[in-house]
Amino acid sequence: MKRYTQFNRLIVDDFTTDVWEHPLHNHNHYEVIFIRSGSGIHHLNNSLVPYEPGHLYLLGPEDEHEFIIEETTNFVYFKFTKLYFDTFDGENPAVWNQHIDKLLSKKWSRKRNLLRNKEDVSIVDDLFKLIVTEYERNALLSKKLVNHHFKAILLVLNRNGPNCDKKQQRRADSDITEALLEYIELNIYDPKSVSQKQIAQHFHYSPNYIGILFKKNIGASLKKYIQDYRFNLLKQRLKHGHLSTKQLSLDFGFTDESHLHKFVKAQSGKSLLQLKKQILPERA
Repeated sequence: MKRYTQFNRLIVDDFTTDVWEHPLHNHNHYEVIFIRSGSGIHHLNNSLVPYEPGHLYLLGPEDEHEFIIEETTNFVYFKFTKLYFDTFDGENPAVWNQHIDKLLSKKWSRKRNLLRNKEDVSIVDDLFKLIVTEYERNALLSKKLVNHHFKAILLVLNRNGPNCDKKQQRRADSDITEALLEYIELNIYDPKSVSQKQIAQHFHYSPNYIGILFKKNIGASLKKYIQDYRFNLLKQRLKHGHLSTKQLSLDFGFTDESHLHKFVKAQSGKSLLQLKKQILPERA
């Protein structure tokens, strides 16, 4: 399979074509692909997904894809490396890398359009128009404007999900469970905030009740769910080439590198080095 290598931290491309010239491939960078017009099939991770105007896809380095164009299509590509968010002084790149982590960690995000809320399609379209204009203009503060517009797109994507356009009544305990999952997702990088005691305090329930309710509705203990979630995010970060133990410890809220090593050993039975070799043997 062909692999594309990008050395620039960011490339924005707005183009229209009726012939797709790239074979099935993956790459060393991330891609956000917005379909402004046209239709066809997106061959993504062994699935054939119909695409149409307003669809958006987020691909990580390990994802493989190609397009089969049926109707002339206008693509907008936002291609960035893992160093892109380090470009701007005075900002915390870890926060935005965490947004990417969360989007890519959702099973439904790996094979389909991420933009499910119709009202958000026009917002994202307008943001991409601003991004393309500033990227091509390359004037004073253009890079910062592009960055801010892209962050706005990430925030919009975070409120889109498989159930975003479904209106249905849920039982009270189901509502609480949904709120619990959202709280955990928002605070997963801060271990103190996702302790059972702190979660119970946040929702004004006893720790015992929160644990029973979570196990009843999710099928796993609260502690195990949180540990597995953190570990999967950590493995995903390793897949994308983030191999600095110190940075991983900081990003995931471990007290020190030793705590990170113990966590990996407890979760996988392997040392961090062994896990790196298993995930990326050619880089470890």
